[in-house]
Amino acid sequence: MLIAGFNLASLDYRRHRRNRLLLAAGCGALTISLAAQCVLWVAQRRENQSVETRLAGMEAEFRRVQDQAQTVRAKIPADAVKQYEARVATYNKILEASTFSWISLLVELERAVPPGVTVASIQPDLASGKVTLRGEAQSFDRLTRLLNGLEQRAPFRDVFLLHQAKRKSSTDGAEVLDFSVTLVYEVRPR
Repeated sequence: MLIAGFNLASLDYRRHRRNRLLLAAGCGALTISLAAQCVLWVAQRRENQSVETRLAGMEAEFRRVQDQAQTVRAKIPADAVKQYEARVATYNKILEASTFSWISLLVELERAVPPGVTVASIQPDLASGKVTLRGEAQSFDRLTRLLNGLEQRAPFRDVFLLHQAKRKSSTDGAEVLDFSVTLVYEVRPR
């Protein structure tokens, strides 16, 4: 007697077989990826060793050139070094002066100086950006307007009144205020 349709295998054996094949394929892909990573790591390590060797050679060359420069400097007389340093300082001042924009400073001052105030001298310190203004104002109120106008202009900061003194004007005999103001002028790049 034969029973038709009797099967001892589980119902999901086909699905389990598919899952096992997918797991095996995933493991194979991970193994290949790991092997590729190992190959890349070995190649990178060789490259790093090559770079380290070149860097060591460059550092040795740099030390050798530095030692040569020190021996050459030792042979130069101190007076000549001082002369060269003075020339370099002069050249640096010339370069700083060439980047200083008188036009933009004067434009900003023109916008900040109120009527009744005369600026007689402008002395910039190119290294620090400080500018000293000297002049005269018809009254203390006009001098206050000058200080407020300078503070409100964006390129000017740290505006300080250093000196003020009343005196009689040589032209008409009226009383005027001599003043001295310092400020920092921040030059905008061209």
